[in-house]
Amino acid sequence: MKQKGIDRLEILKQLHRETGLPVRYVYTAYDTIKKLPSHITFGGLALQRLREQAEITREEFHMRRNNLLACRGDASRKGNLCLQLNGKQLRINIGPHQWVRLPISIPKKYEPHLANSPFYMVALRRRSDCSGYDARITVEIEEPKIEEPKRVMMLDINSGHVDFSVAEKGNLKPVVFGRFNCHQFLDARQGKKRILIHCLVNKVRNIAKHYRAEVVAGRMKTLHSKGRRKTNRKAYGMNQFRLRQIMDYKLPLNGVRYYERSEAYTSKVGAKLVEPLGLDVHKAAAYAFAIKVIDYPQFLFLRGVRADEGDGIPSVGLNEGSGSTILHQVQCLMHNELGTMPSEATPNLGKGGWLQEPFQTDILQVKV
Repeated sequence: MKQKGIDRLEILKQLHRETGLPVRYVYTAYDTIKKLPSHITFGGLALQRLREQAEITREEFHMRRNNLLACRGDASRKGNLCLQLNGKQLRINIGPHQWVRLPISIPKKYEPHLANSPFYMVALRRRSDCSGYDARITVEIEEPKIEEPKRVMMLDINSGHVDFSVAEKGNLKPVVFGRFNCHQFLDARQGKKRILIHCLVNKVRNIAKHYRAEVVAGRMKTLHSKGRRKTNRKAYGMNQFRLRQIMDYKLPLNGVRYYERSEAYTSKVGAKLVEPLGLDVHKAAAYAFAIKVIDYPQFLFLRGVRADEGDGIPSVGLNEGSGSTILHQVQCLMHNELGTMPSEATPNLGKGGWLQEPFQTDILQVKV
């Protein structure tokens, strides 16, 4: 009907008249397609391929296509009128003043959120083997108030492991370095991988709460990388998007602030800090990422550029002769007892003679 150019209200009236479903179901069904182009239709390509290969019958094909019932709540109606929770039962509206009550299992940790958020969306999906239904309930809850943390925990996500560093915001002093080994991500099935991701997020949460730090993860872009196919395969094997998605909602609920930043050039700067810090390149890159987030001018000073790169995109390329300058700077940090580079060692960076204050941090007291 949308392809034929029929008006929205007419579509809703016709669907309500033909199906006999409550109006709220029809509204929710239309909301799922209102932002799509008119030439797109539903059906499921994978399901269609199974039907073409005669692996499922025609009746199974129609049954699997007709397996979803969803309805969203409304604040003006004070909740979800069609799919309403009543204790341990789900009341489903099937017609005018007609309901079906079915038992539903809800974990105890989610019960307080449902009690305080009456305006939710419920979706019921029939299982393929007709053994029951899976219920998905979406609620909006207020995030707890989080005090301004004095430390920051940076995550350097790689293939098979996630390295992190915790640094002070005031003086860039590194507090602790570490690594989470997660090689099981690369060959685990989808259900098992989701469980492993939640376990990893719980570890990140525990460390961030212990050191009272906020968590920052890097947005990885592999479109313009040299080994794009291999890098993309490893990145998708780690399922970085799902990891960041779970951290985005799970960490704030546990009192840990989380956000994402560009991690461009952190590996290059981290490679220059490997020898003085006595760490591997990934932990050093995590510390360089902390420098970039806390004090961006100092990161530029270590990197050896004279122009702002914005959100990870350089406006002026790397200075060709800055590599030895940065190495000399880090060596000065190691020989100074206070971890501060002497003022006479401050280099003149860039072709335009751009000057910067010396990079100051105590890198001798590092807990690895």
